[in-house]
Amino acid sequence: MTIPELAALCGLSSGHFSEAFARTFGLPPHRYVLELRLEHAERLLRETDTPIPEVAFLSGFSSQSHLTHMMRAHWGKTPNKVRAG
Repeated sequence: MTIPELAALCGLSSGHFSEAFARTFGLPPHRYVLELRLEHAERLLRETDTPIPEVAFLSGFSSQSHLTHMMRAHWGKTPNKVRAG
């Protein structure tokens, strides 16, 4: 769902929805969802032997390189380092 769709469900403008979401959850909607996806990928990497490209797909990333880029940019580590512990 997009922010405008979520905002409409709540009867708010997109701007008001984003502000209220950030106040409630401490992050803007996009960043919140990204963090959830990264946390899901991290769990899969630590708890399974699922190949990294499949972990990326299961976590909503377009490719292994996209997952790697986002992990490195936001957490300072790569999927291989997460898997190694």
